Amino acid sequence: MRSRRSKSLAALLCALVLTTDSDLAKAAGDDSGIELETCELVVPGTPLSTVGQCGWLDVAENPDEPDGRRINIRVARIPARGRVAESDPLVFFAGGPGQAATETWPLIARALAKVSENRDILLVDQRGTGQSNALKCPQIELDEALALDWDELARTTRECLESLDGDPRFYTTTIGMHDIDAARAALGYEQVNLFGGSYGTRAAQVYLRLFPERVRSVVLDGVVPQTLALGTEHAEKLDQAIYRVLNACDTDAKCGETFPDSAGKLAALVKSLEENPVDVTVEHPTTGVPFSLSFDREVLASSLRFLSYSPDTQAMLPLLIHEAAVERRFDRLASQMMIAATGLQQSISQGMELSVMCAEDFPLFPANPPANDFLMGNMMEKAVGIQCGVWPKGPVPDNFHDPVGGEVPVLLLSGELDPVTPPEYAERVATHFPNSLHLIAPGQGHIASTRGCMGKIVSQFIISGSTEDLETGCMSQMKITPYFISLTGPTP
Repeated sequence: MRSRRSKSLAALLCALVLTTDSDLAKAAGDDSGIELETCELVVPGTPLSTVGQCGWLDVAENPDEPDGRRINIRVARIPARGRVAESDPLVFFAGGPGQAATETWPLIARALAKVSENRDILLVDQRGTGQSNALKCPQIELDEALALDWDELARTTRECLESLDGDPRFYTTTIGMHDIDAARAALGYEQVNLFGGSYGTRAAQVYLRLFPERVRSVVLDGVVPQTLALGTEHAEKLDQAIYRVLNACDTDAKCGETFPDSAGKLAALVKSLEENPVDVTVEHPTTGVPFSLSFDREVLASSLRFLSYSPDTQAMLPLLIHEAAVERRFDRLASQMMIAATGLQQSISQGMELSVMCAEDFPLFPANPPANDFLMGNMMEKAVGIQCGVWPKGPVPDNFHDPVGGEVPVLLLSGELDPVTPPEYAERVATHFPNSLHLIAPGQGHIASTRGCMGKIVSQFIISGSTEDLETGCMSQMKITPYFISLTGPTP
């Protein structure tokens, strides 16, 4: 029987310039209870960064034992640039689970530059991420990770657990939101505006449920319904997005002529790789050293999932599928997958991810998921089942998966071709917020705020605190990214 890879693929499947005078920053910290100093916020593995004020919040690891072990929570503030600053900052919740707010904000800072003119940006690395006692597993080299089999996943998960400096039971969303509210209080803010992306939309909803009187407005981008167990629908939604992209290629004159019946080619490719995996040699994305891997259906599923998140890489799918199915070339498809996987490894705290998923989502997973014909099959359920069989599970409130609602103004954003949080998810959430507006960005993938004019719309909403009279007409200019006809890109 051929081996089954899982640690890197299955575990990852579950799945950003202001200058401030240092003395002024310290003075603000002294008044607020958090001592702040000028710092640089960097996106790991990229040159992207921004300057802010950083400090530490001391909290109990176990909230029920305030005299027990303490951990430091990383807090950052980017002061408003204008002469007059509004009293209600924007609080940003990163995705993942496992990404850090201070390491992700520079990715969207430009899109929301208008907001930061007159509002502070408050960034708190959720416990277990970034510099907040990160629960980072020992990194496995990508070429080694791709060679692991399912039997190894329980062992590597135990090794991760044993390496951590922290009790994973106390790194859940609900506990993390209490840290963020403590940071808000320490900095002296009475009300805040929430912005959550992907998993961050769950965090924002939990914060809203816990502290409704503190929230002025909410933006949810790539919406996760509270009722959803993350991971249980990943396979279905991936297929939904990919086949929409491929069918759109058929109706595009140039793409349809160059790569006819891309969906049919993908189906044939899945069957071929299920029966006969292909040995492929590719260069490591960071070292440049060539190594070999067995490209099978699971690697194909991982590759296409990573490429389906962004409209820019979605535009490459017909070309890459054609190369693999017709020309039997898998190197570029594998290389693109490894580039994306490497970036994700750098940005995700895997231990925190497991603490969230195993406590909050896994209990709702079906005990025996039915067989299906989706590209990913039951890979997600199998991976999460193995890992959560090892991982300690923290306490979760009985009402955790109940819908969150209220009268607060809420702007919900979806990408039309999002493979993981499709528009129907936002529609579910919107029904519980009578003062809400759901916008679907045409031709876009996961996270819409940084695409086209969406950032301007979000900024207008946050500044006004209302869904009324938003200037959304610019969205009509947004379209699917032109398909790559060759490696040089779309035909002019």
